[in-house]
Amino acid sequence: MKPWIQYYNGPVPYEYLSSWHKTLVKMNYMLVTSEVLSRLDDFVLRALIVMVVWRCSYRNVRSFYMTDVVVRWFLGECKSKSEIHRRAKGFREVFKEAFKEHVKELEGKLSALTDYLPSSALYGKVWKLWAVDSFIIEVPFGKRNRETLKKKFELELRQGKLRDAADRLYQFMKCKIRRRFKGQFTKKRNRSYFGFKVFIAISPTMLIHEIQVELANFPDNEVDFFLSGYKVVDRGFVGKSSTWLIGFPSFRRHVEFFGTFLKNYWRPYAVDREMTELFVYVIALIYNSSMYTSVLSRVPETQLAH
Repeated sequence: MKPWIQYYNGPVPYEYLSSWHKTLVKMNYMLVTSEVLSRLDDFVLRALIVMVVWRCSYRNVRSFYMTDVVVRWFLGECKSKSEIHRRAKGFREVFKEAFKEHVKELEGKLSALTDYLPSSALYGKVWKLWAVDSFIIEVPFGKRNRETLKKKFELELRQGKLRDAADRLYQFMKCKIRRRFKGQFTKKRNRSYFGFKVFIAISPTMLIHEIQVELANFPDNEVDFFLSGYKVVDRGFVGKSSTWLIGFPSFRRHVEFFGTFLKNYWRPYAVDREMTELFVYVIALIYNSSMYTSVLSRVPETQLAH
């Protein structure tokens, strides 16, 4: 029997659950068995996990609690939308530190299961090697707003178009629309994006250790991960110290896999960079847990018992 099923005492047999509900079962196993995660505010983290798995809002968490028996089993209790949002803001810094400790905890557990890691994993073959990459996550950029008018006004002043600048200043003074999401524009492969950029550092065991969220126009080679060793990167990071641009193609492919995972679970959860970073950390927690439980599913029960 897979170990996380032993911790499931829900109202629906495991074999009849949907893939989303099975994800909650695995996450419940991680929250219960982890020494690091069990010390956190359990309810806030569980509510954020439901938001990510169902790609829903704070308000929808309570709706699912009232209508879905498995979600109710996973949450245990439910607060109001305002209470979840308020507590999530103070939870961000605490969870970032706990995430790093939890990854080290998983690395220690995987060190005893090296025979069951994916064939592309490099665990035990290299020393202090990381794969680093960036991904753009989009948010709605809205209509004409004060920020856009201000930039056009400054541009027309530099170009000497004083009449146009005067008209733009008048529009700026009358404009009341402000952009809700605090992202930024950038261009990649001849396409414009508005939102944020997520930087990750992944280990040879395919677990994410570091995350940094910046505005979309942030240059790749200015990211700063305080990780000793070498980083496997692409051409966008040229100029960064301690990086390799070649080698380990199979290792790099797993970085792209997280990009697909992130895109699958992403929706505009937050309007600013700080809260966006919190939800990216939650997505990374679900990703790390999925990688770890996939390894556990290949381990014989006799070895797990020891």
